Amino acid sequence: MRFRVSLTTLALAMALGLPMQGMAATTSAARDSLPVAVAPANALEARVDAAFLAAFPLYEMARGRYNSAVNPLNPYPLVPNGAPVNRRTLIDHTARDVTTPNNDTLYSASWLDLRATPVRVSVPRIEGDRYWSIALLDVWTDNFSVLGRGTLGEGPLDVVVVGPDWKGPRPEAERVLRATSNDVQLLGRILVNGTDDLVTVHRLQDQIRIAPVDASAVSEPQWVTVTSSTDAANFLAVVNEMLWRNPPSGDRAARFAAWRDLGFGGGGDSFARITPDVQKAWKARLPVLHEALKVGLSYGARRVGDWQLPSPAVGQFGDDDALRSAVAFGGISALTASEAIYLSLDTTPDGRPLDGSEAWVLDVPKLDVRGFWSLSMYEKDDEGRLFFAENPIGRYSIGDRTPGIVAGPDGRIRVLLQHAPPTDTRNWLPAPSGRYGIVLRAYVPSAALREGRAELPRLLPAN
Repeated sequence: MRFRVSLTTLALAMALGLPMQGMAATTSAARDSLPVAVAPANALEARVDAAFLAAFPLYEMARGRYNSAVNPLNPYPLVPNGAPVNRRTLIDHTARDVTTPNNDTLYSASWLDLRATPVRVSVPRIEGDRYWSIALLDVWTDNFSVLGRGTLGEGPLDVVVVGPDWKGPRPEAERVLRATSNDVQLLGRILVNGTDDLVTVHRLQDQIRIAPVDASAVSEPQWVTVTSSTDAANFLAVVNEMLWRNPPSGDRAARFAAWRDLGFGGGGDSFARITPDVQKAWKARLPVLHEALKVGLSYGARRVGDWQLPSPAVGQFGDDDALRSAVAFGGISALTASEAIYLSLDTTPDGRPLDGSEAWVLDVPKLDVRGFWSLSMYEKDDEGRLFFAENPIGRYSIGDRTPGIVAGPDGRIRVLLQHAPPTDTRNWLPAPSGRYGIVLRAYVPSAALREGRAELPRLLPAN
């Protein structure tokens, strides 16, 4: 089967550096180590491991910025501090450029360069109970601010974002935010209530404004081409450019200074300048570390009922370098748990992989969210990656906004998970013929829900 890839989807994926990995098994987290197939052979390799985990998120954010603004393969390159790239259609089964895609919101993405100038971000009033958010992430992948339905209601939003070292008079704006790095990723999400609602959301997207406070300021491009983080020379060159653009502070600055002999703090030729034993250590550890990162968003997750609940530190990682890097690899730009949680389910209650050859019912209780919730169905490919599956009713997710969905007197919803069409399709979430996984998204969840104390949907036999 051949698949169509939308150019705007590709451009947005390039703008964000979106991952091509899916969920994996639960593991525990530690600051500077991952469960690896081959342990470090000596103290030098152990130092390389710790340095890699601290630096890898920088590389992935550099990849996203490079692809959005510099890469000649991008069909719709954006200008930092300029208009965002807007996703205009909901993702369906034809897309294979982003794993675990969202079928609920449209995205608007941009990059801010605060080395050049403060930047104003404006969003129109978004009426009613429609979910929306503007997430601002630093180069370390932390959400230093998420503004939207959960904090501002209908809006509107008028904010000026300034750099960490900016000095000057207070800009004229309703609010001023100080970023934690000079390069900032902006990611907007607006809820779409089906294809008939797209025109309305397009109008809202078109009213999102991003503009430099100093119109004469020029954003500096990235000079180092981003190729592969498995290439030690390119990894060090890209990270060093990002460290120059975004100087770390405090404990982070001290740690990178201590790793100068490993190739940090220099220029694009740092790999050539380090000693042969350090070069050997980088070459030995990079393949091992990349394989370990494939746990993605499941790193640090815990089992709650039938579900995997990601670590509450996702999106604001603190000093957990291992979790930060695993999420950068498998779910970069993830929101904080207070804004959204993403729970995954891919096995039966007795531990067998979910498969379309069996029929199941998901018993969904009333979920306490201030935004919305949805269940997305994904088929698994041979590598375990998750994509929407073609189905006869064109439904890829089901949730509290699905037209015609039927709830019981107590508000519970019985969602049918099966491949063959049932007689009544109102509560049917079509499953593929083979293996699949489900993701429950809950936006602006209650504390009980995000902490795993609330009742979650239960998987029950269909008969």
